[in-house]
Parts: sequence; C-alpha cells; structure tokens
Amino acid sequence: SHDECPFCLLEQQTEQRAIRFVVGPSASYMEPDVRAATDKAGFCGSHLKKLYDYGNSLGNALILQTHLAGILEELDKQITSFSLPGKRGLFSTPEAPAITQWAHQRSGSCYLCEKLEENMQRYYATFFFLLKDAQFREKVESGKGFCMRHFAALMDHAPKELPNHQREWFYPTVLRLMKENLTRVKGDLDWFAAKFDYRNAG
Repeated sequence: SHDECPFCLLEQQTEQRAIRFVVGPSASYMEPDVRAATDKAGFCGSHLKKLYDYGNSLGNALILQTHLAGILEELDKQITSFSLPGKRGLFSTPEAPAITQWAHQRSGSCYLCEKLEENMQRYYATFFFLLKDAQFREKVESGKGFCMRHFAALMDHAPKELPNHQREWFYPTVLRLMKENLTRVKGDLDWFAAKFDYRNAG
C-alpha cells in the first residue's frame, strides 16, 4: 500500500502528472518544445505502456511518429558512416562500432524517467531541509520507513544534505524504522504463508 513508503507515493503522483502533461487534455505533445524533448529522449518500455494505457491513441501515435522519424534519420547517418569492425585477434577484441554506442544511447533514455528523476531529486532535498522541523521529524518517526530503493537514495543523499547536528537523529531513526518495518512485513508474509500449511487448516 502507498502508506508504506512516502517516496513511492510521491513518485507515483509525479509520474501520473507527467503522463497527463504529455498526453492529457492540455495536449502538450503538440507544443514544439515538448515534442522536441520527447523526440530527443524517447520513452522506456514501461513508460510507453503507461502512455498507451492513458488512452490517447492519436497523441501517442503523433509522439512516436516524429520520434521514430528522428531515429530513422540518425540511423541513416550511422549506417552511412558505418565500417566493419576489425577482425578479432587472439588476445584482443576490436572496438565496438560507433553505431553500438548510438544504439545504447537511444535505447537508454526516456523523457518521463528524466522528468521523474528531476522531481525525485527535489523531493530528497526537501525531505532533508524539512528535518530541521520537530513536527516533521515526528512524522518521520511515526512512519513506516521506506522501500529499499528509496532507502538507498536517502542514504546516498544524507552525507551531502544532512547537517552534522542532525546525523545523530537521522541514522538511528531511519535504521530503526527500516528494521522494525521490514520485520513487520516479513511477519505478515510468514503469517500468510503459514495459512497454506495443512497443519493450520481452519
């Protein structure tokens, strides 16, 4: 459920807003600057599916139409400048052709992932900024911790964002929350799995 990790809820809300921005009623995909950005970055498979599920078939088709036109144009240039890699030696492997790097770049970028990551960076910074407020710290203390992905992100950001005087509160509190709540979730799963044991029938 969404109350397990507050960053998961923020991430889902941000993602839904971004999808709505791209293919929603405001038709942002018709704006030249938005179309240029989506043409350049494209979309990962997960976000393509979410854009499709949103239900704006024409908007999706128009976005993909110009995106694929750009890819075809770039592919033509890559093919024109392509040269066969040298033969493999006994102890050496030839460098991958430039088209390989281009293909990785093209398949590894996503407009929505980039927007989501920009927003999440701001949420992490805001989280650490708000920790100076006692009421906010109380909310954190009474929360259910974080998923492992967002826990890792907080641990990455803490040394950069956290003033020295807050470290003695932050680390013990977050580590306690993580242990308590992972123990609780595991307990729920243990109970659920035990229900299927024939010795616990009824």
